[in-house]
Amino acid sequence: MKRAILNYNGSIGKTTIAAHLLYPRMPKSVFFAIESINQSALDLGIAEVKTMRGREVGDLIEELVLEDVAIIDIGASNIESFFEAGSRYHGFIDEIDQFIVPVTPEQKAWQESLKTVEALAVMGVSAERIILLPNRIEDNPEIEIPAIYNYVKKTKNATIKPGAFLFDSEVYGYLAANKMSFDQLIGDDTDYKALARAEADEAQRSKYVSLYRWTSYAKPIRQNLDECYAALTA
Repeated sequence: MKRAILNYNGSIGKTTIAAHLLYPRMPKSVFFAIESINQSALDLGIAEVKTMRGREVGDLIEELVLEDVAIIDIGASNIESFFEAGSRYHGFIDEIDQFIVPVTPEQKAWQESLKTVEALAVMGVSAERIILLPNRIEDNPEIEIPAIYNYVKKTKNATIKPGAFLFDSEVYGYLAANKMSFDQLIGDDTDYKALARAEADEAQRSKYVSLYRWTSYAKPIRQNLDECYAALTA
């Protein structure tokens, strides 16, 4: 499976989704970053990232030929050159199994998301391969971004998978600030509460208390990620 994640709009969580939703659940995947100014996936706990510009699609094609599982994170500043270069290579778009378009509730954001869908449709990508993924949701994506559901129902240019959405959470910012993955934060089930209560040193105790807070906060969000990925691949 080769998945691209893209949007004309910046700052809607593309790299965060690629790093925290896709990468941990796509074993042996190679991570490609088509970007110049976006947040680096290296800052989000990805050990190895192959970085290139949108105009270097020829190099990407050569790389994809050799891979079975890949994530292609396309930055907003490179999407136009990616599309332009991709149109020059026959069959290139068919190399990518799924195009994930994150969408957030702000009007400009969802309008740019639909613009991205339109561009993919013009290139011949079928609706089944274009996935609108609601992101930064407070409660219910159908209530918070009704326009995208109406668009899909009317045009049938894209797909929205039932149950595939991500809640808004401060934990993503915490992980980015500390260059950590969810597994690095909560993978070993350390009892930070017990450690804090047993620690005499005030600074170390404060560190354990903070880690207890953030691990408690991260666990339901990782469950949301698990459920979202299951719905995405259903």
